[in-house]
Amino acid sequence: MTRSSVASLLAAHLGLPTHVAGLVATRSFRSITVTYHRVRDTTWRWAPAATGAHSTAVLFSADGAEPRAPTGDADHPAAPVGLFLSPSSERTLPWRPRSEVLGVWVPESLLQDFTEGITPDAVDLAPTPLTIGFRTFAQAVVRHGDEGSSMSQYAIERLLAEMTFGALVEQQSVETGQRPSSLLERARSIMLMRREDPNFSTPQLAAELHISQRQLQRAFARAGIRPGDMLRRMRVELAESMLRNPLYSGLTVDEVAHYAGFTSALQLRRALQVEGVPSPTALRRSETPSR
Repeated sequence: MTRSSVASLLAAHLGLPTHVAGLVATRSFRSITVTYHRVRDTTWRWAPAATGAHSTAVLFSADGAEPRAPTGDADHPAAPVGLFLSPSSERTLPWRPRSEVLGVWVPESLLQDFTEGITPDAVDLAPTPLTIGFRTFAQAVVRHGDEGSSMSQYAIERLLAEMTFGALVEQQSVETGQRPSSLLERARSIMLMRREDPNFSTPQLAAELHISQRQLQRAFARAGIRPGDMLRRMRVELAESMLRNPLYSGLTVDEVAHYAGFTSALQLRRALQVEGVPSPTALRRSETPSR
């Protein structure tokens, strides 16, 4: 994304030119952009974009001072460390004067890969190890000038998307005082965040859910699927998207397999066959230009 594209994004959702938004630095990947601001106008107003690409955003105070609650209530008992905003939400954001603000801009379509097409409207993110780590990682990304290899850029982009999704899932448990509503939903959320790790498997999933493997298998059996099959399917979907995308044509099949969570190209080919997906060579022949 070019600086002019970032300017269009800021104008579409905040109604601000880059200089008023205090834009200092940007770091763009295939679809995700991280922006760094020194706020001049202390009140931002997020509004739905009338035209153009719809983007979600997570906004953090990058200088360590927590933003005031979006309601403007200075006595808010637990000021958020970050704010998640969907393309359809409307919020007034009263930043403190001279705040340093960090923005992680994720296309709604990309986030829906994780949320099954349902994007929450607006969410205040409580300070937790995950959200604070998310802020620290995004801050390091935007301040690092080296573009890196296409593989490293892909890995960073996926991490940013997964951290956004993870923060939303975690906030659900913070707000309700419970874990997400069902065991399968929790399992799916963990799988999506861990599917790129070739060492992640059903025993680790059960351990993270604090249940036995037998309990996990019974829960999935009631839904007519095995946890290993769901995890394989998620990895196949990721590998297929990479193989069809011309931006990753420079990666070998072994590298795609590794980044999609498989231990080898052979394991990837077998998984594709099981899921009824064409071979890596056939998928690459059907590559379509990125939009």
